[in-house]
Amino acid sequence: MALLVGMTLMSILIAAVLPLASAEAQRDKEEELIFRGIQYAEGIRNFRRRYGRYPNSLKEMFVTRPRTLRKLWKDPMTNSDDWGIITATAGAPGLTPPGGPSTPFGQSTPGQTPAPAPTPSPTPVFGGSFGSPTATPVGPVTGVYSKSKKKSYKVYQGRDVYSDWRFTEASLQMSALGPGVAPGPGVPVPNPPKTSK
Repeated sequence: MALLVGMTLMSILIAAVLPLASAEAQRDKEEELIFRGIQYAEGIRNFRRRYGRYPNSLKEMFVTRPRTLRKLWKDPMTNSDDWGIITATAGAPGLTPPGGPSTPFGQSTPGQTPAPAPTPSPTPVFGGSFGSPTATPVGPVTGVYSKSKKKSYKVYQGRDVYSDWRFTEASLQMSALGPGVAPGPGVPVPNPPKTSK
């Protein structure tokens, strides 16, 4: 009888702890997604500063010497190297650019600072996410995002779906401002941190 009661209590405890452990693991993956996304955004910014243009693929940042990316990171949410790519010409699917849908890249609406227009490379060498020399070029890469459509625990830059988390030069500038600082025209303001009572 005591063994039966003990097993029942053990199963109740396991049932209570599993969701908490799963949520904690998901939060760890979210932090890793932010870290890896920022690594890509930093690599893209450094590549543009060093070579005067945006990279044509993620792989180009790793194979071009000197490197601007120390490794090709996987997306922790999908456990895949197939990142969503934000290009200078097409932008990111599903999101409206800061100046509105009709604002051309490199221009702005009144009162906004114009976005920097990238210097296009005449002949892309690498294509795809991690790409092979024969893959279709994706164009100048300005950022990455996860392809996971799941809802997140964390709200990152005002968004709570992983595929809406964008990692670009603009997101680096916003992160550098810190909480409670207005990022200026054209940059979305993140949700303020929640305080516990």
